[in-house]
Amino acid sequence: MNSRDIFGAEVQYFRLDPKYWDLILRRLKDSGLRCVTTYVQWGTHAVAPPDAEHPAGVLDFEGRTDPRRNLLKFLDLVERHDLSLNFRCGPFCCNEMVHGGYPPWIVLGDPNMLVWDSQDKVARGYWIGRQEGGQPSYLHPDYLDWCRRWLEAVDPIIEAHLKSLGGCVTMINLDNEVSYIVQDGFLSSDYNPVNVRPGGLYHRFLAEKYGSAGDLPYPVRYASIEDVPAPRSVPDEVGDDLAYYVDWCEFKTWAMAGYIRALREMHEAGGVRDVTFMTNLNPHRPEGVPTRMPAFERAAGGIAGYDFYRGSFLSYSGYQSMARVLKLMNSSLRYTWSAEFMGGIWNKVLPGRVSDDHMRFMARCALAHGCKAIAWFMFHDRDCWGDAPVSSHGHVRPSLAVLAETIDLVFTKVRGWDALSPQTDVAVVYDLLQHQHTYLGDPSPCDDNNIHVGKPAVDGAQAGKASLEYEGLLRLVEEAGVQPAAVDVMHDAGPLAAYPLALVPGSPAMEEEASRRLRRHVEQGGALMLSGPWPKRSERGRPLKFLGLDEPRAAAPVIEVALGLGKLVWHRQYLAQEKPEEESLESIAFVASLIERHVPRPHVRVRPAGEVSWVDWKEGGGHMEYRQPRNLGTAVLHRGPDERIVFVLNHYPEAACFELEFPRDRIQGLVNLVTGQQVALSHGRAVVDIDRKSGEVFRLA
Repeated sequence: MNSRDIFGAEVQYFRLDPKYWDLILRRLKDSGLRCVTTYVQWGTHAVAPPDAEHPAGVLDFEGRTDPRRNLLKFLDLVERHDLSLNFRCGPFCCNEMVHGGYPPWIVLGDPNMLVWDSQDKVARGYWIGRQEGGQPSYLHPDYLDWCRRWLEAVDPIIEAHLKSLGGCVTMINLDNEVSYIVQDGFLSSDYNPVNVRPGGLYHRFLAEKYGSAGDLPYPVRYASIEDVPAPRSVPDEVGDDLAYYVDWCEFKTWAMAGYIRALREMHEAGGVRDVTFMTNLNPHRPEGVPTRMPAFERAAGGIAGYDFYRGSFLSYSGYQSMARVLKLMNSSLRYTWSAEFMGGIWNKVLPGRVSDDHMRFMARCALAHGCKAIAWFMFHDRDCWGDAPVSSHGHVRPSLAVLAETIDLVFTKVRGWDALSPQTDVAVVYDLLQHQHTYLGDPSPCDDNNIHVGKPAVDGAQAGKASLEYEGLLRLVEEAGVQPAAVDVMHDAGPLAAYPLALVPGSPAMEEEASRRLRRHVEQGGALMLSGPWPKRSERGRPLKFLGLDEPRAAAPVIEVALGLGKLVWHRQYLAQEKPEEESLESIAFVASLIERHVPRPHVRVRPAGEVSWVDWKEGGGHMEYRQPRNLGTAVLHRGPDERIVFVLNHYPEAACFELEFPRDRIQGLVNLVTGQQVALSHGRAVVDIDRKSGEVFRLA
C-alpha cells in the first residue's frame, strides 16, 4: 500500500453548508492530506420510501430537495482539487446519526429481519438518543436484498468517478464497524431465526467446521447438526462443553465476515473495479473477539483499519490500549492503519478541549507502533461534533497544524516511510481461545474501558484473567525498557522465530495447535515464560498436554523445564493483573531479569535518566510531591533499507529526560527530525529531554 495516498480526513458534505465545501477541501489539501473520506448515507439521500420505480427509495444525489444532498457536485469538487476519496456508503454508517444512517424502513420495518437476542426479542438499535428501532441481521436474505438495491443505486456513481477513470474514488468502505454495534455481547445477538432455526446459518457454519454430527466435540450427542441449539444462557462453569459455547462466538465472526464479503461481491457485480475495498474495526476488549482481524481483512479482499478514540489528554492506559491493538494488527494484518482517528470529539459541550497537544501526542504514539496511515475523524465541526481541525465554516484551529506536521514528518523528513517497520524484542502470545473464554460472559465487549472477569470459569479459573494477563505482560515488557510484540499464534506463529523470549498468559484452556506451535518454538531454542494456570484443556474441552509435557509437580513458585534446545519458565501465579501505572514492581523486575538473560541486545533500551516527580495540589488535601517509580518512557526503533529512526514518548505528566542505548547499532548520535537538534552519545548512551505527554522522533546518525 502507498500510505501517502491513504492519509486523509473525514469531510461530510451533507452536514455542511455547500458554500463552505470548497474552502474546507482547500484546507484539507493545504495540510498535505490527499484523501477525503466521507460517508454517503442511505438515510440522508432517501427522500421518500421505496416504490415500484425506486426499489431503494426515492433518492436525491443532485440536491433537488436540499443542496446539502448534492453528492455529484461534491465529488466534482474533490476531483477539481485532485484529491482521492474513500466512498463510505455503508449501508450502516453510525456517525451519530438517526438510525445510524439507515432509512427508517430498515430499522423500523419487519422485525423478522432484525437482530434478536437470546430471549427472542428484537435487540435495541443504534440510535442512542431515542433507543428506537433495531439493527438488521447481517445475513438475512431480505436485508441483503435491501443492501443490493442501495448499492445498485450508488455503484453507477462510484464507477463514473473511479480514480482509474480520471475521477476521485480510490477506496470503498464495506459497511462500518461490523460488530452488531451496541448488541455484541455473547447473548445479545444474533438469534434471528434465519440463523438459529433448523438448517439455518448457524448449522451451516457447524457443518462447514465439523462436517457431520458425529464429529461434534460436544458432551451431548446429536443425531443431526440441525438438532444443535444455539446457547441461550451462560453457566457458571464450562469444561467438557467449552467448544459448544466457543462455537457460538466463532459463528458470529463467520457471519460478520460473510456479510463483508457479500457487500464486496455486490460492488464487484455492479462493475466497480480498480478500488481498494476496506472495512473498519471498532474498539472491543479483548480485541479481535468476535471481530477477528484477519477474517475481516480476507473478507474485504483489501485492507482493514481500526478506529481509535481516546480520552484527552491521552492517559497511559489509553496509550497502552492503542499500542496493544496496533501490535496485534502488525501481527495479524497485511497493512496496519487507522480508518478513523480522533480529530475532535462527539460532543459540542466539552468538559475540556481536545487540544493540538493531545492530537499530536496521540498521532506520534500511533506512528511509533506501526500505524502506517491515519484518516482523521472529523476534519471539521458539525452537529454532534466539536474541536475538529477546522470549524464548520472552515476557520483554522491549532490542531490543523498537527495534520500538516504529521505529513511533513513521515513523507518529507523521514526517508522511505512505507519501508520502515518497528523493531521489537520480546513476543507476547495472543492465544485466541483465551480471549474467546473472556467473551463468553462479557455483556458489552465494545466497552473498552472495562474487561469482563467472572463467569464462566473453566476448571475453576475465571474468564477474563488470561486476557488481563495478556494486556499486563505487554506493559511489563515496555516498563522493563524494551519493546514487546503481540504474536497471534493461531493466525501465524512464524514471527515467533525472531524472538528468543516469548511470554504466554496462563489459562485453563489452549488450542492444541497453539500448544504444538509453542513447543516447536522452544525445541528450536526459544525461551517461553508461562505466567498463571497450566493449560489442561483443548479448544474441544478435552485433556491437553501443554507443550507435550505433564504439569510439573514441584511446589516452587517458579519452575524451569528444559525442552529440546530451549526452556520453559513457569511462574505459577499471574504476574500482570494490576491496572496501568499500578503494575507490581516485583513483576517488572522479574520480567526484566528474564529479558536480561535471554535478550541481552535489544534494539533500543530506554529508562528515565533520573527520578521523575511532580506536585499535585489536590492529592492528600494539599500540595503533595508525587513520584512514579515505574518506567513511563517508550522508545521504538524503526528500521528500513535507507533509514533508522527512533520514536521517544514521554507518558509522565512532567517533562523528563530519558537515557537511550542501541546495543545493535553503531551510531555517532541522534538528530531530532523536527527541530534539527543534535544529541551526542556518551559512553554509548544518549540522553534526550522530552516534554510531558509528548513524543519526539530522532534519526540515528
